[in-house]
Amino acid sequence: MNYDIRLMISIYGTEEYDWLGDKIKDVNKLTKHHIVKKELGGENGVSNYALLTSKSHRLMHLLEEKDPRLFDEINAKFLELNRSLQPPTREYYRSINNLLNKNMKLTKSLGRKK
Repeated sequence: MNYDIRLMISIYGTEEYDWLGDKIKDVNKLTKHHIVKKELGGENGVSNYALLTSKSHRLMHLLEEKDPRLFDEINAKFLELNRSLQPPTREYYRSINNLLNKNMKLTKSLGRKK
């Protein structure tokens, strides 16, 4: 496992669910998602990463293409969590779920349940 991912797990306690609330499994491993894209000046480092499973990472890139506003809203939540240096709370996951429910058609296309 990548050093940055291990460090972020130790900071955020992300061992069971990723930052979109997706279950982490051997077949759905954690990845680093750039919150601010490198092309837009985003850094390579934990301060600019969100911990997402490979499935959630695909969903974010699909949202970026199909629903950029929702993509930006979710990334804003990731930034808040990242800057807090605290594990995701139930309230955080509720707010993420509310955002994802804005575009159920896309989220369901990757097998995401409500």
